[in-house]
Amino acid sequence: MADFSLPRPGCCKWAEGDTGNYVFPCSTRVEAGVSYCAEHSAIVYIPPEERRRSRSSGDMSLSFRRAA
Repeated sequence: MADFSLPRPGCCKWAEGDTGNYVFPCSTRVEAGVSYCAEHSAIVYIPPEERRRSRSSGDMSLSFRRAA
């Protein structure tokens, strides 16, 4: 069975690894109710304006930028 790891409480939940065998290398503190630090949040979330622009132009490249 794979090693089971959980993110530290109050820290960024950025996960790396293979399915079922994740590590949480980012130890940046986050506020309650926030999942990711600012750096990882910029990778994970696509701003609504950018999402709307991509739908209107038919650009599919943004859908492949999602990391989590």
